[in-house]
Amino acid sequence: MILLSKIKETINKHRMLSPGDRVVVAVSGGPDSVCLFRALLAFMPEYELTLHVAHLDHRFRGEESAADAQFVRGLAARWSLPATIESSDVPAYCRERGLSAQVGGREVRYRFLQHVADAAGANRIALGHTANDQAETLLMRLIRGAGVTGLSAIPPVRENIIRPLIDITREKVLTYLKENGQDFVTDPSNLKPLYTRNRVRQEVLPVLERFNPRIVEALATAAEVLRDEDIAMEASLAAVMDHTVRQDGEAVRIVRAEFNGLLPALRRRVLRNALALSNGEETPGLSSVRTEEAIAFMAEAQTGRMMELPGGLSLAREYDSFLIRQRERVEELSIPLVVPGRTDVPGTGLQVEAQVREALDLDGGLPSHQRTGDDDEGSFDENYLWQAQFDYDKIAMPLYLRSRRVGDRFCPAGMEGKSKKLQDYFVDEKVPRFRRAAVPLLATGQDLVWVIGMRTDGRYLPGPETKKLLVVRVRRTR
Repeated sequence: MILLSKIKETINKHRMLSPGDRVVVAVSGGPDSVCLFRALLAFMPEYELTLHVAHLDHRFRGEESAADAQFVRGLAARWSLPATIESSDVPAYCRERGLSAQVGGREVRYRFLQHVADAAGANRIALGHTANDQAETLLMRLIRGAGVTGLSAIPPVRENIIRPLIDITREKVLTYLKENGQDFVTDPSNLKPLYTRNRVRQEVLPVLERFNPRIVEALATAAEVLRDEDIAMEASLAAVMDHTVRQDGEAVRIVRAEFNGLLPALRRRVLRNALALSNGEETPGLSSVRTEEAIAFMAEAQTGRMMELPGGLSLAREYDSFLIRQRERVEELSIPLVVPGRTDVPGTGLQVEAQVREALDLDGGLPSHQRTGDDDEGSFDENYLWQAQFDYDKIAMPLYLRSRRVGDRFCPAGMEGKSKKLQDYFVDEKVPRFRRAAVPLLATGQDLVWVIGMRTDGRYLPGPETKKLLVVRVRRTR
């Protein structure tokens, strides 16, 4: 009765159950799940519960696991409860997807339980995690370098999943079953020191118990405190996010001054939430060590510096902000420009059109030497993104559309023929480092003719002696 009172206290504290709930009880046959089953049986009248037993044979242990399924079937029948007993080839599932037995088993098991709940019209799924599972999870995540959210460990309630035994130790579970003459099955894989959880259970916790005999309760309580702190911090984070983080197309932008002015705890959370926005996932997989590395980078990085993050993301310092986005692999580009004609630029969705005209045929007879070819003065047709014109006779064919190369230089129009490194030009124009490789270039041999969308080379622009114009226009095809 003491154990049932403690479970009821947990249920009420976390509002796990309401009168009339329909509950799928996950029963593996082990002591924790059998204890959960018996406890919910005891609460059926008070909460007016409708119970449905669910068991999945993972096929990891052949006849042994089949016997476990029969045990659960008998348990449900003894109490006249409906049961869904199924098996799934989880080993094959794991092999096909390259997953560990633990990860693959969890995916299949949770999907099965939700399917049973949907079929049974249940609004709750009860799992038998105990305080020992909580303590083991906290230690495992601490060893891996998790932050506060990770150290909160197993939540008592998550969506429609409830864990009524989360405050109960396994020792008390076993005592309860013994006192009630309730048998259960034992999974021998839980005794093998092959998995991290088993080693924590068998090797780490016994050592800690020498210092604190109630280490399981202490760790479970610590996880609960950390979870409460985590929830409180998250509740206050919304206002901070509103003026610190914003969506920028497919990227996420963090305002540098706002971010660096936050307290360290808030900086970690803002970064984590920004990563989640970028990755489209609740958990971007950034350890506490990597989080601190990223925050240190954001405090010291100069403009243009970039840091790679998990999940295929990059974190780049721009002038007044940081940009988080998916890393792009830019293939080296070098294709001949069709003159006259149209040329598609692979992987960019751009098409370049080149035409050769007499010098006075364009722009209503405007003298060619009055047209610089720069984008801001050469907006001949609004259907194109960028347009420029050149002295056809000054250019040695063929022309190429290519990506940048080490040592590229050009003479930006308006700089009186002065040569400039393309790298320096990008820096002056505040082009983020990770975008520079994607800027297409129009070149003849080693000489740049046009940094497309930005600046032409003044040496190739039309002048008073120009006879023929090369008109180059760029448009988007998708």
